[in-house]
Amino acid sequence: MIIDDIICEIKSNASEDYAKFHRMMIQSESGYGKGDLVMGCRMPDLRKIAKKYCNGLSMDDLRNLLQSAYHEVRTLALIIMVQKFQDEKLRKDIVQMYLANTKFVNNWGLVDISAHHIIGKFFGSNDKIFDQLSDSNNLWENRIAIVATLFFIKQNDFRLTLRLCEKFLKHPHHLIHKACGWMLREVGKKDESVLVNF
Repeated sequence: MIIDDIICEIKSNASEDYAKFHRMMIQSESGYGKGDLVMGCRMPDLRKIAKKYCNGLSMDDLRNLLQSAYHEVRTLALIIMVQKFQDEKLRKDIVQMYLANTKFVNNWGLVDISAHHIIGKFFGSNDKIFDQLSDSNNLWENRIAIVATLFFIKQNDFRLTLRLCEKFLKHPHHLIHKACGWMLREVGKKDESVLVNF
């Protein structure tokens, strides 16, 4: 029932005008996001709904939400996973769920609101998970790997970011180059000389 309530609330906050814009932004009608279903609910509204239902959701509920065909439902699931990740007792379960369901973390916005908060925060910068994700043939796992390094950048640890940016120099997809550019910009905010030397 709670999942039905959440979906109804998302739909009640949706706008077809915004849905058209968002479909274009995530290329859900053609391109890398093709086939993704979009209701048209804005992020501030999703965050309000997530806050309302966060405490009442089980891990099974979250998994069901994360596997939804609707982009906004998956977004809400990831927002709640990040919130629940603050509880150290839940961190391992959330990471396992995240990594087992990366095929549903399948657009740049979904990666960008979650990867550094969950994967970056849970693993050390030398952990083999970053090689597994960056070696994957899955575009979104590649993006998870590089965006997750934002956590380390904030700790003034740039080594993994620079290693992955070098690894991705010849990556075939522009969304990886954009993510690398974003991370390098964040490095430059912390230490411009490191960025210039790279």
